[in-house]
Amino acid sequence: MTSGDETLSAGVETGPSIDRVVTAPDGDTEIIDDITLPEIMLNHVQEHGDEVALRWKRYGVWKEFTWDSYYDRVQYITLGLESLGFGHDDVLFSIGYNRPHQLWAWLGAQTLGGMAAPNYEDMLPDAIGNQLELLDPKVAYAEDQEMVDKLLQVADRADDLEAIVYRDEKGMFRYEDTEPPVLSYEELEERGREQLENGAVTDDEFEGWIQELDPDRPAMLPPTSGTTGMPKRVKLSHFNFVNLANAAIEIDPLPEGSDYFSYLPMAWIGEQMILMAAAFLGGWTANFPEEDDTESEDLREIGPEIIFSSPGAYEGWVADIKAQIENTTWLKRTVYNAAMAIGNRYAEYVSGDKREQDPPALLRFGHWLSYWAVYRPILDKIGLKRAKNVYTGGGPLGEDHFQYYHALGVPLKQIWGQSEVCGFVTMHRDGDIQVDTVGEVFPNVEVGITPGGELVVSGPVVTSGYYNQPEKTEEALEGDWLHTDDFGAITDDGHVKVFDRMDDVLELADGSAVAPISVETKLKFNPYIKEALVVGDGRESLSAVLNMRYDNVSEWADQRDIQYAGYRDLTQKEPVLELMRGVIEETNEKLDEHKIERFVVLFKEFDPDDGEMTRTGKIRREIVTNRYQELIDGIYEGRDSVAIDVTITYQDGRESVERGEMTVVDVETRAEAPVEGGGADG
Repeated sequence: MTSGDETLSAGVETGPSIDRVVTAPDGDTEIIDDITLPEIMLNHVQEHGDEVALRWKRYGVWKEFTWDSYYDRVQYITLGLESLGFGHDDVLFSIGYNRPHQLWAWLGAQTLGGMAAPNYEDMLPDAIGNQLELLDPKVAYAEDQEMVDKLLQVADRADDLEAIVYRDEKGMFRYEDTEPPVLSYEELEERGREQLENGAVTDDEFEGWIQELDPDRPAMLPPTSGTTGMPKRVKLSHFNFVNLANAAIEIDPLPEGSDYFSYLPMAWIGEQMILMAAAFLGGWTANFPEEDDTESEDLREIGPEIIFSSPGAYEGWVADIKAQIENTTWLKRTVYNAAMAIGNRYAEYVSGDKREQDPPALLRFGHWLSYWAVYRPILDKIGLKRAKNVYTGGGPLGEDHFQYYHALGVPLKQIWGQSEVCGFVTMHRDGDIQVDTVGEVFPNVEVGITPGGELVVSGPVVTSGYYNQPEKTEEALEGDWLHTDDFGAITDDGHVKVFDRMDDVLELADGSAVAPISVETKLKFNPYIKEALVVGDGRESLSAVLNMRYDNVSEWADQRDIQYAGYRDLTQKEPVLELMRGVIEETNEKLDEHKIERFVVLFKEFDPDDGEMTRTGKIRREIVTNRYQELIDGIYEGRDSVAIDVTITYQDGRESVERGEMTVVDVETRAEAPVEGGGADG
């Protein structure tokens, strides 16, 4: 198929009924079918082994690893895994923070013909047990004592688990007689080093293992987001990763040695794609933070050229900036507002309604001056000063947030994809960034739209199916096409729009369809709102359940001498409710129709541990709606307040039931004092 798009008749025998297909605007690129991820690493060693491949901050100092030393570490861990009986088709279960050791372990598993299955570090034991049953791994990698303890609680749910390998030795004593056995990462590496030193495996033999790997073998088993239930495991091959990375680099090339900062969860497919595939093919340098608590500081120190973050990260940065501006001096606030007025006008020419026009010379000069006087210091504080290739993915970023970054001069681009397609399917191109789309299709990929509005995908990035779940595979794949379950559209000029998940679109009582996420992202542009659940399916109007952004709201309350006893008490204070009412009033002005009429501020945050959000920060809409159905019914019944019981789950798996009474606020009426005893009662 040539680049562009075409219309297909309904009833295609090899796949779903598709109204239209769109492909890459500049045509396809060469398919790479003869190389694996470990082999690309080996090529770097042979061509420029003394160049820096990776940095990891330790004790305040950035430790550098060349491609030679990178390869050595992969050798050691590979042979260490082999000593545990790990081999072809085996699974390495990994759970940990952003550390190079987890990456080296993945590559070790792949070199032995196995697969790596990363997991989110804050998973609860029962969720870990579910994944152990599904994957039945041979070896588990765990970051620290806490994660080892979680694994040991449920290790009996994996029949073939031979060992748990930990990286951080803090507290790791008295683990001598566990089942399965527990050993340190250093010990496992030492086993591998000894095999090399005593000649049990030679360097040539090791290279032979790499060169004999089949590109079509599954390399990774990333989890799906789990918005509707337990995350599935997607089988992605070396072929999938290499071809997606090759297409991405063709669209947005960067010089070798460009810096990437790894801080998004390593279980997220986008992080895997960049760390192993794009960084390998592009020769980029991966940088790992010292600790979770130092991520912001470490990001600023590196100031990477490549930034790939989830919408939550971009929303958080905006909230922090706006909160700081509100609390600064009158003069600084005035200068900032003047600069942002210029930036907002400039952004219209970059990605808004005026993008087909050149900005006037005076506006260009004003934006240049504002950049050096205002925007650049702001970007330096969050680590974006040197950013050239800046992406958001994993969910929709609201148009207000998107334009905010373009106003600051950040060349932000939207990516759309999911785990089943190696993370990326569409991306904005330079000179054609449209705020209301997710860009154009990658080379070698086709995106179609069904008569019902579902987006479907075909091409070398598509998974061969789900691990150990053939019935789920059959539901997702139809011929060469993957059902994404995303409701969207294709524009006349070949851009893709994503409105919401097919199952999440609300239908009001009058038959109007509303994509709730488009309203929620507008609400979250305000620095005082962290999360929002917009409801109204089958109702006459929209309502909202809000999570406040505690740090910003508490500072706002402190400045006004508002007394409160923690998060839950603050949510029901009359001034806070009035603050939130004003936010919704402002948001309603941006909505063409279907305004939010009533809302509550939830006495707790939506939490992944309570099953309310995915580990990537997406609200599990069906689950949350069902959980708070009594609260939602109370909003629509016209009550002044609603009291509900909620089960809270803690990190160690303990549960408690807490009762919260929340004031229901009518947006058109000034918020009244909450009911006596409002807030949460233990």
